[in-house]
Amino acid sequence: MKKKVSKKGKIILIFVIVILIPAIWFLFLNKDTDYDAASKILTGSWLRDDGVFTIEIKEVKKDGKLDVAYLNPTPIRVGQSEWRIKDGFLQIFVELQDENYPGSIYQLTFDKKKQVLHGTYYQAVDKLTYSVYFTKK
Repeated sequence: MKKKVSKKGKIILIFVIVILIPAIWFLFLNKDTDYDAASKILTGSWLRDDGVFTIEIKEVKKDGKLDVAYLNPTPIRVGQSEWRIKDGFLQIFVELQDENYPGSIYQLTFDKKKQVLHGTYYQAVDKLTYSVYFTKK
């Protein structure tokens, strides 16, 4: 015989899923030490190795967002920009949303040893992916 879940039980389950689980994740898994380290490492201007392309990280936010400017060498509009720690590595994602770069994406990982951001640049217009790296100015 199947047991019916009461309306109150459903409300409690929804509360746990929607409120409690994200709160636990934020408090215990997204530690301030990650934020402090990310902020110290990432904030500043990063120059791409093959030109005048610059990612300027103005602010690293606790919610995983970044306040970013992209210069080529003139400003290019940035859509989304985020940071995270995955498998012990600091990573950033920067999406360009400009007339000439709609949907182009940088996915970069910080290399502690070399002190660079390295990864890929997807150039959406040409549908090509390039290996790139940035050094801090």
